[in-house]
Amino acid sequence: MTVDSIQKPIQAPIEQRHTGKGKPSAILTFGSELNNRQKKLLSLLPEFNSQITVNKKAVNMVDLSALTSQTGDEFAMFTKGKERIIVRGNSRMVQIDIEKAESLAKKGYKWSGHTHPGFDFISMQPSDGDYSILDCFKQSNSVIYNSKGEFRTFEKRSR
Repeated sequence: MTVDSIQKPIQAPIEQRHTGKGKPSAILTFGSELNNRQKKLLSLLPEFNSQITVNKKAVNMVDLSALTSQTGDEFAMFTKGKERIIVRGNSRMVQIDIEKAESLAKKGYKWSGHTHPGFDFISMQPSDGDYSILDCFKQSNSVIYNSKGEFRTFEKRSR
């Protein structure tokens, strides 16, 4: 069989099936698009301190990492039962202070995790504020995702 004998040419190269759409590292590295679910989430979180409550199945931490990759902003997620609260921050923080964290904890929410812009290990370092918020939820650990979709689990400080 020769190339000339092929009757139907290839319509799309293999690479086009795997565009990286919705994948944090592809968004960061190649400028790939958010997937439809992520686009909808971002449209519902248009600015700093925007907050939404969604079904648990409607979002995961990789989605938030993709949003961070697209926007350069931090996002935080809190989970209770079948619902999740998503809060948009800015490039340096999410506006969740001790009072807000304690209020969420009293309502039964857990801190599922949050994102930090950046693509190296240092970008996943927890801040003093991260440890303080973790203490409010009386959790032993939480997770930080970076802009590439990598994550680090951090644990409460031993006292």
